[in-house]
Amino acid sequence: MKRLLWITTTVVGVVSSPSRFIGMRQPRLQNHNVDSILIYISFCIVLVLSMAAEADDYYFYRPENRFGSDLAFNPISIFVNGSYDILRNGAHDKNILNQDYSKGWDNVWAMISDPIANIDTYGWNNFIEQECFNVTLNSSKGQFVPNVSTHLIGNGMLYVMMAEWYDYHHVKHPYVISAITTTVYQVLNEVVENGKWQHLNVDPIADLLIFNPLGIILFSTEFGKRFFSETFPIYYWSQQPIINTTYGYLENAGQQYAMKYRLPFWERGSFFLYWGINGLAGITYSSDGVNNYSFAAGTVANKLHEKRLNGGRFLTPSMDGAVAVFYDKNHSLMGSLMLTGPRMYNARISIYPGVLSDSIFMPGMYLGFGEWDGLVFGLTLSHLPIGIATGKN
Repeated sequence: MKRLLWITTTVVGVVSSPSRFIGMRQPRLQNHNVDSILIYISFCIVLVLSMAAEADDYYFYRPENRFGSDLAFNPISIFVNGSYDILRNGAHDKNILNQDYSKGWDNVWAMISDPIANIDTYGWNNFIEQECFNVTLNSSKGQFVPNVSTHLIGNGMLYVMMAEWYDYHHVKHPYVISAITTTVYQVLNEVVENGKWQHLNVDPIADLLIFNPLGIILFSTEFGKRFFSETFPIYYWSQQPIINTTYGYLENAGQQYAMKYRLPFWERGSFFLYWGINGLAGITYSSDGVNNYSFAAGTVANKLHEKRLNGGRFLTPSMDGAVAVFYDKNHSLMGSLMLTGPRMYNARISIYPGVLSDSIFMPGMYLGFGEWDGLVFGLTLSHLPIGIATGKN
């Protein structure tokens, strides 16, 4: 793993700053200080420039869906949902103006600009088990699960979907612009998650230097795009962010994904997965091939807790049960109801634009109530990335 990480950053580092590597005779792992942000961006750009500037087919973006979650998809909406996803997990202040962006950036930069030394301090076995892969069911070693599900698969899919959106709106070099767009929100996500912490934190190394690039590599292939759009199709069912005017909180921001696999023995049925801070599984029933109803149960992360290891910080979730019902139209989410408990009983109802009205100013609605949300009611409009809400937590 150490050698692979060094080779990856060095190869792309030559592209981004070749003069720094002239005369280098052998790897210097212990003093490997690479400008990893430039390396990461260069890595993405090198990959996307090898692809066709425009695709004949769209794999994930469906411009014909002028309703539901697909209607809200644009660069601003994925920036808000992706950057502030962590705020709904209960370990951070939900007021976006109270985030310590400066300290967060300083620490994230310190981690990714010298990844080898930081992993050496944390321990390579700890890093691999927690951030990359293990076969235990211990939640304290499960940080790799969102790395795979949201950074590798989710962000990889969004990279292509965002490029297709840019292409549809006649933006030049759509894959390059998409790589920049998704990189920016991923970096801000790490900055917000890091917060005021000014010590060892290897999570940004795994997210920004390993899983995000691997996701772009996977979805840059014809196999990756077809597999996740045809064999195991996945869909981006984003939340509807709202500002709570009572507290100035950003509520209900977050990235969620759904997957359906057509069952061979049931023409109208599909196996259904839903993930983000949730991990739900169930069944989708399609009444006519367009209108779909999904029923699922599983777990939800309702609180993140800080833990320490070798001077480093990592986050572990408290899990609760969850059941949910979803309605989507042509795979664009139109409405959902989710119930959680028994640790914290709560209910959340989301209605997306296109259900209440099909006018130009199609409204959406969010209602959360219970031990977790208190009582929050919000309204959104189809062409605005953030709605407004009122309520008490």
